[in-house]
Amino acid sequence: MIRKYELMYIVDSSLPEEGIKSIVEKINNVIGKKGELVEQQNLGEKKLAYTIKKRQKGVYIFSVLKGEQETVNEAERTLKITDGVLRYLTIRADTAP
Repeated sequence: MIRKYELMYIVDSSLPEEGIKSIVEKINNVIGKKGELVEQQNLGEKKLAYTIKKRQKGVYIFSVLKGEQETVNEAERTLKITDGVLRYLTIRADTAP
C-alpha cells in the first residue's frame, strides 16, 4: 500500500558542500527507485541539542515521500550505512488506517 512519509535526517556539517549534496542525491535516488519524492527542503545548519559523534552542528534535510514500506526500509538502510549521516527519523504522515 502506498503511503505518505516524512523523513528528516541530519548530515555532518563538517563535510564539504559537495559531500552533503552527494549524500542527499544518494538518498533521493534510493527513494526514486521504488517511490516518489514529493518535497524536499534543506533546513540548513543548526546546533544540535546534544553532541552526536563528537559533532555540535548538523545540516538538517527534510523530505516528504510516497511509497511502500519497502521504500522506507531501503532508505533507512542506506542512511544507516552512509558515513556522514548523524541521525534520521521517518514517520508516516497519512492518518488513514
